[in-house]
Amino acid sequence: MTPTKTDVRPARSPASAKKTMELPRSPWLTLLLLLAVGVMISGFSLAFSGSEGISWGGSPVLFFWNTLPILLLLGLVWLASGLSWLAVLVTGTLIFLLTGANYFKVMFRDDPMVWSDLFRIREGFQMSGQYDVKLTPLMGVWIAAMIAAAVLLFFLGKGKPRATVRMLALTAVGMFSLVCFNYIYPNDQRYTQLAGDYAKDEGEAYAATGIVYPFFHSAGDYMNSQGNYDERAAREALNQYTDATIPEDKKVNLITIQLEAFADLSVFDIDGLSPDVYKDFHDIQAASYSGNLITDIFAGGTTETEWAFITGGNRHGDFKTKTDSTAWYLKSQGYTANGAHPCRDWFYDRKNVNPNLGLDDYLFTDNYYYQFVEKDADVAYDDVFFPDLQNRLTEYFQTNDAPLFSFNVTYQGHGPYNTEKTYWGSEYCTGNYEPKTLNALNNYFHLVQDTSHYVKEFMSYLDSLDEPVVLFLYGDHKPWMGNHGVIYEGMGISLDTTTEQGFRNYYSTWYTIWGNQAAKTQLGQSFQGQGPDLSPCFLMNQVFEMIGWEGSAYMQAQRETAHMLPVLHTTGWVEENGVLTDSPSPAAKARMEDFQNLSQYDRTKYE
Repeated sequence: MTPTKTDVRPARSPASAKKTMELPRSPWLTLLLLLAVGVMISGFSLAFSGSEGISWGGSPVLFFWNTLPILLLLGLVWLASGLSWLAVLVTGTLIFLLTGANYFKVMFRDDPMVWSDLFRIREGFQMSGQYDVKLTPLMGVWIAAMIAAAVLLFFLGKGKPRATVRMLALTAVGMFSLVCFNYIYPNDQRYTQLAGDYAKDEGEAYAATGIVYPFFHSAGDYMNSQGNYDERAAREALNQYTDATIPEDKKVNLITIQLEAFADLSVFDIDGLSPDVYKDFHDIQAASYSGNLITDIFAGGTTETEWAFITGGNRHGDFKTKTDSTAWYLKSQGYTANGAHPCRDWFYDRKNVNPNLGLDDYLFTDNYYYQFVEKDADVAYDDVFFPDLQNRLTEYFQTNDAPLFSFNVTYQGHGPYNTEKTYWGSEYCTGNYEPKTLNALNNYFHLVQDTSHYVKEFMSYLDSLDEPVVLFLYGDHKPWMGNHGVIYEGMGISLDTTTEQGFRNYYSTWYTIWGNQAAKTQLGQSFQGQGPDLSPCFLMNQVFEMIGWEGSAYMQAQRETAHMLPVLHTTGWVEENGVLTDSPSPAAKARMEDFQNLSQYDRTKYE
């Protein structure tokens, strides 16, 4: 029988059968899938950007600027590895971590994630253990979506350009990325325009512009703080001065103590606040020259105030080399410069930074305070710090003739403050507040009262000495009070930094300058009265003027700025002609630029 035409079938080889089962390998399909995933990742990130009624607003332009870095990173990883699923996992994980870090940092400290935070990851992990960090349901959905996208790309995203095309594309994407991150994202004019009225407040600017975009914009600010300035103008300004010699009859011992998160909240109308909480502190102020310190930070970032004070600059680098400071100047005048911080030495890399700032034999938990605390404890509190400081000073004055500069930073007031129970009683605040608010307030106010007691006792000890001592105390920042400042809100305290009052509420702490009887007699100075509002970078200059010292060349060059703009804030607020404003005059803006040139040059070119 002759077979019909319809019965004839071409034989299928095994190879042919396998070929028909293969999934498509088109690089264009892979590219489209990666673009879709990039948009998805950007959408998730933007969902976490808003806060307190502020949102990035759905602007197509802002969506583009937030999405572009994500797409570029996806492209770079894909072109470099040839693995689209790996590009999804790497990019998705990095943006997830950035978004999560920003979300929790804003929640706990009302402060967004900036580029310089990348150099403080260890500190971030250390501090996160003190807060209630929990993934949100949306974060869980994001993680699941990233895994699903990676699986999808594993099967459908196998296509990739030929090797030559990949290398050319990788080079092109890499060069374009460099252009973006060096010229486009640092552009202040574009950023300010897109942030609108929120540009003056960093936290609100993030909420208004996304997370990815402002984060990469902050990289430009960081890079500018590392070296972009008018070196010639700064050198000419500094070369007009030389380090002044301190007269022997004006040499007194200097002791400075930065009190962690210590703020005078009694200036607010806090219901049920016991007058005993701040009694000792107010006694200290009445016996001192006192004023408001307008810090650049809120609820954290201790070293920003610490380094501004000792260097006289309000923008800081990493201090990996010898850097100008008050300590170096005083050592050139025959002083011993040391200090203590009863916490771990690696925190903010102080064990390496402090020697570069001229501070010798600095004491930490690791090399000293471990003997006073429980095994494996990270910190010592004021009941250890102040009596020990007194003992060490007694020994120093008995065995050394050189005057002393002692630069100290406490830890006791550090948050968070437990909201579930009170540890030392509830008599510090009995106001009509929510139980969690009351618990946090009572825990914080106990620390304040306890610190004030130890400071007052320490001042009595200093007053008994024949050695002349000038003591200056200040608070580094306002205390953390609940996620998004909820406890401040519960007390009716505005933290709206677009207003003068809100700005002061947010950034203002205090300083006092005091001399023991021996110092008052030697210098003919009472060390009493009301001082001006000051930025931390000008506080040391104020001390020197009261003592009657001209100071280093840098301090002399800085003094005109300190007199003209005693408050010079990193957000752009200044105090000009006695008025705190976020709209400085052209003359003030020029002075601000001159100061940044000067401080940057002094920091980077110091020998």
